[in-house]
Amino acid sequence: MAANTYPSDLLAGQVAIVTAAGRGIGQGIALALARAGGSVLVNSWGQETTAATVAAIQAEGGQAHAFPGDITAPDVMLAAVEAAMARFGRLDILVNNVGAAPKTSAAPEAGPLGPVASLWDALYGQNLRPVVLMTEAVLPVFKKQGSGKIVNITSIAGRNSLSKAMLESFVHPSYNAMKAALVSFTQTMAELLGPHNINVNAVAPGIVWTDAWRQNAERAVAMLPQFKGMDAREWFTGIARGDYPEIFDRTPLKREQTVADIGNAVVFLVSDNALNMTGQTLMVDGGMVKI
Repeated sequence: MAANTYPSDLLAGQVAIVTAAGRGIGQGIALALARAGGSVLVNSWGQETTAATVAAIQAEGGQAHAFPGDITAPDVMLAAVEAAMARFGRLDILVNNVGAAPKTSAAPEAGPLGPVASLWDALYGQNLRPVVLMTEAVLPVFKKQGSGKIVNITSIAGRNSLSKAMLESFVHPSYNAMKAALVSFTQTMAELLGPHNINVNAVAPGIVWTDAWRQNAERAVAMLPQFKGMDAREWFTGIARGDYPEIFDRTPLKREQTVADIGNAVVFLVSDNALNMTGQTLMVDGGMVKI
């Protein structure tokens, strides 16, 4: 992973909670914050992934504390805030990175609309509800101290409809809806929390080689006739280059994004360099969505 390009003391003395930071984008964000001098409470579903991110931070001389647990559960959210305060004595930054598909599945509701209702409820419970509640969990601390930075990780899917091919083969429409709701939630909370000196922004990643995109790539080369036999990683690289316009045709820079790109964007938003930015969504997507 590319090193953070910010000064190593940019966030000195500040403490962040990063949810879903055991791998991928969340891990990249946690590492970037630590490289900029911040201390990080690392949350992930599993103990091993949580410990791996903490170890990566500590190996570079950074400060981190492991807090494994299901961050979609309200009691875990409140405990995470308590753990950050107990371990570091303060809390300045919240990065809501939780999202994607639920870790567990429930039986569909009865009736003809049951499966659809269950799917939408599951995506809401993994992508939107935890962000709303985790934000509420940190607000007593932020309001009392008169400052705080919140960054919500959304998606290009929340800013622009994906192609018909993407929606039919890879991404359910509920995912787009939840990520669009995150953008709106970011704007609304920025309005409400501005008087408390709390900045609320979002980052929308584009095409990043994460578990979700790896699964999409593996599905593409296994199920779609025109891609059968391709290497999954090479298929993904082709997406970034714009080789398949019927799936993605919005890649002006013709290269994929990295977890370091997303981490650097977050560091910028929580630093004093973005002191007068709030309610904004940074598109880190190679130019796919232009607003």
